[in-house]
Amino acid sequence: MSGSVVPSEPFPLWTLLPKRETTAASFLTKYPTYDGRGVKIAILDSGVDPGADGLQITSDGKPKVIDIMDGSGSGDVDTTTVVEVDSEGYITGLTGTKLKIPNDWTNPSGKYHIGVKNVYELYTKGKREQMAKEWADNEWQPMHKTVTAEAMRQLQEFQNSHSDASADNTEEKLIREDLQSRVDFLKQLDKKFVDLGPTYDCVVFNDGNHWKGVIDTTGAGRLEECTLLGTYRECLKYGTISDRDLLNYGINIYNEGNLLEIVAMCSAHGTHVASIAAAHFPNEPEKNGVAPGAQIISVCIGDTRLGSMETGAALIRALIKVIESGVDVINMSYGEAGHYVEGRVLDLIHEVVNKYGIIYMSSAGNAGPALSTVGTPPTMYSSSLISVGAYVSPDMMAGEYSMRQKMPGMGYSWTSRGPTINGDLGVSVCGPGGAITSVPNWTLKKAQLMNGTSMSSPNVAGCVCLLVSGLKALNIKYSPYSVRRSIENTALKVQNYEPFTHGNGLIQVEKAFENLTQFKDSIERDVRFHVTSGQNLGVYLRQPIDVQNPSVQPITVEPIFLNDKQIDNKRKVDFYMNLSLTCDSEWVTSPSFLNLTYGSRAFTIKVDPQGLEDGREHFTFIKAYDVNNIEKGPVFQIPITVIKPLKISDSKPLESTQTYKPGYFKRQFLAIPANVNSMVVRVKNCDPQESGTFVVHCQQLSPLLSNRTDSIEKFFTLAPQADKTFAIQLKSGRTLEVCFGKWWSSIGESPAELSLEFHGLQPSLNSYTMNASESISRIEIQSNYGFEEIAPNVSLTTYTQPIRPVENKIRPLLANRDVIPAGRQIYEILLTYNFSVSKANEVVATCPLLSNVLYESEYDSQLWMIFDSNTKQYLGTGDAYPSRYSVKLEKGDYTVKLQIRHELVSQLDKLTDIPIHIQYKLAPSVSLNLYETYRNAITDGKKFSPQVLKPNTQTPIFIAAMSEPPKGLTVASGGFFAGQITFAKNENRKKVEQFSFRYVVDSEPQKKPKDTKESTDKKNGDSVEKSLEEQFAEALSELKISWIPKLKGKASEDVFNELQTTNKTNTQLLLARLQALDADPQRTQHLSTQLNLANDVLDLIKVNDLIASLAVAKSEKK
Repeated sequence: MSGSVVPSEPFPLWTLLPKRETTAASFLTKYPTYDGRGVKIAILDSGVDPGADGLQITSDGKPKVIDIMDGSGSGDVDTTTVVEVDSEGYITGLTGTKLKIPNDWTNPSGKYHIGVKNVYELYTKGKREQMAKEWADNEWQPMHKTVTAEAMRQLQEFQNSHSDASADNTEEKLIREDLQSRVDFLKQLDKKFVDLGPTYDCVVFNDGNHWKGVIDTTGAGRLEECTLLGTYRECLKYGTISDRDLLNYGINIYNEGNLLEIVAMCSAHGTHVASIAAAHFPNEPEKNGVAPGAQIISVCIGDTRLGSMETGAALIRALIKVIESGVDVINMSYGEAGHYVEGRVLDLIHEVVNKYGIIYMSSAGNAGPALSTVGTPPTMYSSSLISVGAYVSPDMMAGEYSMRQKMPGMGYSWTSRGPTINGDLGVSVCGPGGAITSVPNWTLKKAQLMNGTSMSSPNVAGCVCLLVSGLKALNIKYSPYSVRRSIENTALKVQNYEPFTHGNGLIQVEKAFENLTQFKDSIERDVRFHVTSGQNLGVYLRQPIDVQNPSVQPITVEPIFLNDKQIDNKRKVDFYMNLSLTCDSEWVTSPSFLNLTYGSRAFTIKVDPQGLEDGREHFTFIKAYDVNNIEKGPVFQIPITVIKPLKISDSKPLESTQTYKPGYFKRQFLAIPANVNSMVVRVKNCDPQESGTFVVHCQQLSPLLSNRTDSIEKFFTLAPQADKTFAIQLKSGRTLEVCFGKWWSSIGESPAELSLEFHGLQPSLNSYTMNASESISRIEIQSNYGFEEIAPNVSLTTYTQPIRPVENKIRPLLANRDVIPAGRQIYEILLTYNFSVSKANEVVATCPLLSNVLYESEYDSQLWMIFDSNTKQYLGTGDAYPSRYSVKLEKGDYTVKLQIRHELVSQLDKLTDIPIHIQYKLAPSVSLNLYETYRNAITDGKKFSPQVLKPNTQTPIFIAAMSEPPKGLTVASGGFFAGQITFAKNENRKKVEQFSFRYVVDSEPQKKPKDTKESTDKKNGDSVEKSLEEQFAEALSELKISWIPKLKGKASEDVFNELQTTNKTNTQLLLARLQALDADPQRTQHLSTQLNLANDVLDLIKVNDLIASLAVAKSEKK
């Protein structure tokens, strides 16, 4: 046996949170006090744990986390109920628990605001599941198993002593049934058991100087054992829910004690991000974040009710907070794929940067490797933000990822690439995209590896904190624009540099600081150059028609000062620059010089793509230099991107075989002709010995649609000589990017074959709407690209019913959280909708006018909640992306509350009657009958059978209306079914070649006649029709009965007493009153009344009728 190898190399701790790659480490060695001191950084994320390792103090001993806030509202507690202490020193909480007020509390007013909070609402989904499992294992299961075993033992003993059930007397039958029922009930209870978690009382009061709050985490009223807190920024204290969950939380108190905001976290993400940017470990400096001297302001923009999704309301509140808090730097490692480049949230982001001078870092996104995958907000119509891509270095591969082999540094495969759809570069700079650092205590981990542009952005934000700290120490003025230009102009062009992936390069702190200090008095220091080409921020030619011939592109450059409307106009007059314009690409011709004063200047450039290689991307900059100071670098750049798509000449597959290195991708750009609408992709690993992990990313872009609308990405591992085949749908006439390569961490080079096969089954319409009243509808299908085997099918998967509000209210929101400086009050409209579910179903609520827009929405936000109309129980929430959120509902009546926010009441007035959609899932899906001829369709003859279409031929398909709605589904005029129509027989293609199909219920469905019991009285076996007056009286009585459970207290009792005088034998009346008493908050006071009512119901039920009814129900189930 060989001897053990003794490790001689120390662990590379510096690789866990990279700082060497960006020269942050050497900068701190040179300037140890420029470590973020004097800088406030806002972390707009999922919340920061103030108790996490490294987040207690700064490098100069100041508090690290100086403010926390939950912008989403998911931690809000209504504390408008006010109570006073009784003679024994107790108050009664809303849970009914007696709460002992500690003797050392000071409350001059003697008034206490109380509320309740379900603790599970503060947990993430994973934490909630963990705590529920722990409680079930430790508390519920032992108790339930003991009780169940005892019930089964008693039943067994009775059965043993009474073996012949047929010989039981009446009392023995009742005992046997009771024992069996206990066992059955306990078994069923175990199956249906749901742990809703503890609900704790919350208490808020004023001690004469500050508002204080406490959560009764004992659940028993022992407030002296609980942590008394104040608004976090005033007391800098936090509490912990329990030793089991280790969930740290803070509070804020608003509106004179009427609103308690409990600030927790919707994921571990935000704490990790904050630790990268600014963690400080006094005894372990190698674990420090990039700027250990910076102080943190945390705003949770993710909503626990929505997983961790950000909302418009949270984003607006976060931006208000950073303005009011005097923040220097913002990091936001959040974002979505936006359709447009303007909107309410984006407008306020503009204001934060361009009016208040806050430096704003934003993650570029993790949607690569295809081009034009940068998300919003970096796609906004401005170059004010610093958009950050993700880079992995060789040291990170060894230390963070424990890879067995180092490779050259590169952009991660998933990091989003530019250019943006509006032509901007998209990525300003890149930074290290991974780290192992602190996470919240509730994760039960000290540190964790996370990667993404979510990690590269705070790394760069930390670097910017270092720069700002140094500039402040030297009393050097700066702006968001001077900082951005400096880090872009000094960034490192890494090995295998790609501008779309790396932006201007890897940030270099030392060089950026040198640039900022050397050129601190530049005339353009406080100026941003708003460069446009038409409506875009650069030149982006992508579609075939754009690159057929040379084109002249208009360029406008407008210098705009920081806080331009309030700046001294003398500075505008004095602004004067002579610029030299350069471009290193021969296919672009531009002017050589530009004289620029305050105000816009326009000129043209010529782009000639004719000599460029087909099927490839081509990029260049026009750079503008100050002729008086070339050394400081370009003052602005004009990005120019040309995609030269390859024309598809025939129906043969495009095939290529080559060797792929990890992290490097081959891009093919193809001009999809009008007769092609799908593609089958086949990938083969040609290596005879090694497996490989590959990525195929296909994408097309369309105007005013997000980059994810027509994007499909496949990530897979292939064994030696194995292959994978899949299909994607295409948009005819638009350029397609096919990006293929090897995953960044898949070690070794791999030969691989890529095959693209095109198809063209084209219906006469790309989306189709059929009205039910048409009875028969016709659609044409044509084969455009070779022989095609078709087997058409219509599959309807949802039913949607539009409903209008029954109530609307417009009101101003809280001044503490919802007023944009200075004095711009935000209002809400709260709309109420009612609907019923006739059969248990999965339901989605949508507001079509505002769906699928968030940052680009013209309203601040939308948020809907569903409640049970009778019990008022909260059941679910959704927001701007409704398809992500569904709620499972039982049969019953429900209420939707929809909140929409805006600062203009006039905008909300337009929405007072806005409809929403209630979408029901159809399980199983509903198919419509398809026929080859009209005759077969109208006579319900032979259905459409699979057939082969010859090239450039078409055939009609006749679609028959459904004969009746699906069983158990109530449909109404205006509702519609939605799904897809497919044509291809091939299963791979059928999954993607789907065309939208909508079936509209445009007339009220015919109602089946009701049972004669509803319209006749049976007397002596004869049916006697009721008069109109009798029918009216009966209907009025039924309406009043239906309202008894909905009304509360005396109102419900009065209606019941009124009806009982003439309906003493009406079981529905008695049951309605039973339900009302059971829902009463003081139900324990009505138990004897409920028992009497139950006995009255049993006395009225005829045993034979009950048996017959149960037999019918059982037969129907079978």
